[in-house]
Amino acid sequence: MRPAYRRHDISDQAWALLEPHLPGQPGQWGRIAKDNRTFINAVFWILRTGAPWRDLLQEYGKWGSVHQRFIRWRDKGIWERLLEILIDEPDFEWLLIDASHIKIHPHAAGARGGNQGMGRNKRGLNSKIHLAVDANGMPVRCLVTSGTVADCTQASRLMDGISPRHLVADRGYDSNAIIDHAKSRNIIPVIPPKRNRKVQTDYDRQIYQKRHLVENAFLYLKRWRGIATRYAKNLATFAAAVQVRCIALWLNALIILK
Repeated sequence: MRPAYRRHDISDQAWALLEPHLPGQPGQWGRIAKDNRTFINAVFWILRTGAPWRDLLQEYGKWGSVHQRFIRWRDKGIWERLLEILIDEPDFEWLLIDASHIKIHPHAAGARGGNQGMGRNKRGLNSKIHLAVDANGMPVRCLVTSGTVADCTQASRLMDGISPRHLVADRGYDSNAIIDHAKSRNIIPVIPPKRNRKVQTDYDRQIYQKRHLVENAFLYLKRWRGIATRYAKNLATFAAAVQVRCIALWLNALIILK
């Protein structure tokens, strides 16, 4: 019987979807990887539990080697590329965008050169995840910034390269720049107007009810403790962690569809 702490290891079905796209394949430049699956399981365990890298179970390998490999994949953009590959036929009838604050653990402070991507409010230091999901509530783009960065400033980055029929967002994204940008691309904005707008604009209230899909996506993201709280000193490392969580969500969804 498999130990309880390994109950969340990647399944055979998920591995079959992921393994062909990993580096270290025969015929590729560089040496052949023999432990990709163990490495993926180790990363999943760290992010799911929120444990320090030094507490990684020995069955998953030496913590220092696993951590350095995670960083190499981050720097080479492998996590981001894997996510792009797994995003399979997204439904862009709607693109729903939102942002959520992430509390920062004290151990995340003190990066070389100063704190990265940390903003202070009345609740303390925090970062922010900006997320775009499709009409099925699946993540198609994620960004990480300081917690004090306004949600609306990241809208264009979340929309870049995506052509949905409707853009759904809360009134925090109600700005002429965002609305004009959407309309210029033939995207219908579904954004309630701010109360201080001199001319109140209309929006499709029935479609706006679907905004709960992006809120639900944040709930799924934060089921992993390493995402619900930021432990990483480097902003790029935390961004890679969010990408890994999105990869796990897509793997689960693709297994269900198949």
